[in-house]
Amino acid sequence: MSQEELRFISILEGLTGALAVDCIWDKSETRVIFVVRRNDTGKVIGRGGTTIRRLREHFHKQIDIVEYSENLEIFAANTLAPAKTKNVEIHEKSGKKTVVVTVIPKERGKAIGKNGRNIQRSRLLMKRHFGVNNVIIQSPP
Repeated sequence: MSQEELRFISILEGLTGALAVDCIWDKSETRVIFVVRRNDTGKVIGRGGTTIRRLREHFHKQIDIVEYSENLEIFAANTLAPAKTKNVEIHEKSGKKTVVVTVIPKERGKAIGKNGRNIQRSRLLMKRHFGVNNVIIQSPP
């Protein structure tokens, strides 16, 4: 974790009272991804979104919040929020882990995100926290 990411965590915790587990400054997307402790997401968002708006103004960047879980399946679903997941499966082959997330067809766009932004976030966080090599989104036939 870089000095800048540690500084972002300090600011987040000071302004919200939420505890950050991780922070990634995605410079290519000009966003900061915070992974926060379970049940702290509401503190970061604030009533009516006021706190997260204040954070966006402070950082001059897009802010993504993901709730941490030690359970791989739950964390995988959290990384794709606000899309609602139907099922999460883990496949291991030749020492490589792949997570396959099933979403209903109308949620697929949300799960992928504009320009693949949400699936990219999911892949980045799943690799960093669980050593997952790939995340695949599928819809039932």
